[in-house]
Amino acid sequence: MGKMVRKLLLDDIYAVGRNESWFSDMSKKGLHLTKIGGLFVYFEKGEPKDVRYRIEVLMDKPNQERIDLYEQCGWDLVTRTGKFYIFIAEKSDKIRELHTDPVEQGHTLDELDKLLKRNVLVFSIALVLMFGLILGPYFLLDEPVLLMVRGQFLQQVLLLVVEIYVFFRTIRNYLSIRNLKESLLQGNPATHYEGYKQARFFGGIVALFYVLIALAIIPLPIVSMNRSIEYNLPEDTDSLPFVRLAEIEESPNLEREIGTYYREVDRKNRVQSDWSLMAPIQYEIDEHGIVSGEMWADQSGEYSPSIENQFFKLTFAGLSEGLTEDLIQRYVWEPEAEIIALPYPGMDKMFIAEDGIRKQIFAYSGKKVMHVTYYGNTNIEKIIPLVAEQVIRFKG
Repeated sequence: MGKMVRKLLLDDIYAVGRNESWFSDMSKKGLHLTKIGGLFVYFEKGEPKDVRYRIEVLMDKPNQERIDLYEQCGWDLVTRTGKFYIFIAEKSDKIRELHTDPVEQGHTLDELDKLLKRNVLVFSIALVLMFGLILGPYFLLDEPVLLMVRGQFLQQVLLLVVEIYVFFRTIRNYLSIRNLKESLLQGNPATHYEGYKQARFFGGIVALFYVLIALAIIPLPIVSMNRSIEYNLPEDTDSLPFVRLAEIEESPNLEREIGTYYREVDRKNRVQSDWSLMAPIQYEIDEHGIVSGEMWADQSGEYSPSIENQFFKLTFAGLSEGLTEDLIQRYVWEPEAEIIALPYPGMDKMFIAEDGIRKQIFAYSGKKVMHVTYYGNTNIEKIIPLVAEQVIRFKG
C-alpha cells in the first residue's frame, strides 16, 4: 500500500464535473482517490494513471448486483460520501458511460433535488430565527450599547457570519444539482471535464477566512471567564477608578459596614472586574459605610451612606455617548428625577440626576465612561469633581 496523502476538500462535492476533473488530474500525478472525509480527500500515492472518475447520485445504497453490473461495464466503486458514489475506470473508448440517456440521468436527481429544496427552506427559517435571536435585542431593547458592551456581541456577529456561509453553501449546492438536472432533462449530456482551479482557489480563501473566525470565536469566552474576577474592596488602593466614601463623607466616625459574605466576598464592599472585546476594562465597585452616633434625617436608622461605581474603558470612543445614554436609561427610573447636562472641564459630557438621598453622576471622556450612584447626605456638588478626576486620571 502506497503512502496516503491528504488534500483539503475546497470545493463542494455537489460540483460534480469539477470534482471528476480534479480526481482525474490527481491520478495523472500519481495520487489515486481512496476516501472522502468531512474536511479532507485522501489519496494513495502510486504510479501516474490516465483514468476517468464518475460521481453517481444514489439515494439508496446500491445492492451488490448493481455494483457487479457497473464492474462488468468497467467501472469500479472507489468510495462514497453521503449520497455520492465515486466510480473509476481506465480511459478507453471501449468503456461505456454509466448513463447514455441524459433525460433518464436527470430523473435520477429528482429526490436529491427535492431534499436540497427542503434544506434551503429549513435553513432559510433557521437563518431568520438566528438573525432575530442575535440582532433582535440590539434593535428592540432600550439599552443596545450596554448589552453590546457587557455581552458577547462580536462572538454573536461572527457566529452569524458562519451561519450565513452555511446558508450560502446550501443554496449553492441546491442550484448546482438543480442546474445539472435541468440541463440533463433538456437532453444535454453531463459535462465531466470542468475547470476546477479557480473554484478551489476561492474555496481555499473562504476556508482560511472561516478558520480565522473560528480561532477568534473559540478563545473569547474563555478569556472573558478568566478575566471576570470578584474580590473584596481593599481598604487602601489608588489603582482602581472609583470614588471612595471617605472622599465624600466628612465625619471622622465613618467606618466600613460589613455585609453578607458569599464565596469569601463581602457583598457590600466588593470589586467586580470584567472583560469584553467592546470594553476590555470594566469595573463595578461597591462600598458601604456607617457613621456611629449619627442618624438619617427621617430617624429611620443609623446613618449608613453607600456608593456604587461603574467604570468602562471601551475599545471604540464612538460607543461612549451611547453607553452613557443607556446607563441613564437603566438607572434613572424615578419620574421626578431630573437629568441635567452639566458642562465640565475635561469631560466630553456629564449628566447628573438627584432623587432625595440618591445622587447619580454620568460622565465620559474619550473611551472612558463612569457612572456613580451615591446614597447619602452630602451635596452632589462635592462628588462631581471627584468623578471627573477619576475619569481623567485612569489610564488603564
